[in-house]
Amino acid sequence: MKKQLFFAFCVSGLFLASCKKQHSCQCVTTFSKTGYSSYTVSSTENIDKKVTKKTGEQMCLQAEKQMTKNHQDYISGPSEKITVSCSLK
Repeated sequence: MKKQLFFAFCVSGLFLASCKKQHSCQCVTTFSKTGYSSYTVSSTENIDKKVTKKTGEQMCLQAEKQMTKNHQDYISGPSEKITVSCSLK
């Protein structure tokens, strides 16, 4: 009986250890302009389960850089500011 319990415990431990966590990249974009209230938008994108935490962090950093670059085209003056911040969840 003890051997069966030990075997069941070991097998269940292997299954729990092999489960991969679902990572996602959450980005928060804040638009602000002098004289107006700031406006914040949040978005979350799921990342493939095969991606490691380190790779996921790099993907979020790249997404932050790309979104910042894309939003720079919409700034029409020095009083406007767009801030993007992405993090792995």
